[in-house]
Amino acid sequence: MSRAWLCLVAVAAAATLACSEPPTKEFHQAEGAIAAARAADAATYAPDELKTAEDALARYDAAVAQHDYRQALSLAIEARDGAYDAAKRAGNEKAAARGEAERLLGELEALVRTAEARLAGPPRPPAATAARLRTAVQSAQATLQEARTRVDAQQFQPAATALTAEIQRIREILDLPAATGARRGR
Repeated sequence: MSRAWLCLVAVAAAATLACSEPPTKEFHQAEGAIAAARAADAATYAPDELKTAEDALARYDAAVAQHDYRQALSLAIEARDGAYDAAKRAGNEKAAARGEAERLLGELEALVRTAEARLAGPPRPPAATAARLRTAVQSAQATLQEARTRVDAQQFQPAATALTAEIQRIREILDLPAATGARRGR
């Protein structure tokens, strides 16, 4: 029985020592994971997940101040895992946003070609329609240039917003129906 008692005391002592200081290794892992999530644009593409991870890390400090190192360990692990999730979601969302922006670039380029073909005729559009079409083509070309710059800078959402508005505008002038979700593969 004394052997069992010594084992129990040893396990209790090890548990006490393991929880006698803050879990700094896990804290640093969480900090690194949050920094990586920010670098992956989680603030833009996974803001809720990033905030949850940051909040858990902030609560870590309060747990350490209260010498509740088990809670601090749990919070550091929660922050680390949440940051990993934020980085993963941000990567997926960013890739989807890039794909959408590139698809919209292609759609607007095709609409500009259609508008230019209509302007060249035959038949030529009425003068008022031709003037509106020329203005729309110029505007669309400027939007395309700006959107390409934004895509190159990985600003996919603003590029997509500008392209969507321009596509709608030129479709109205060309008297084309709006693209449907089914046509776009959704």
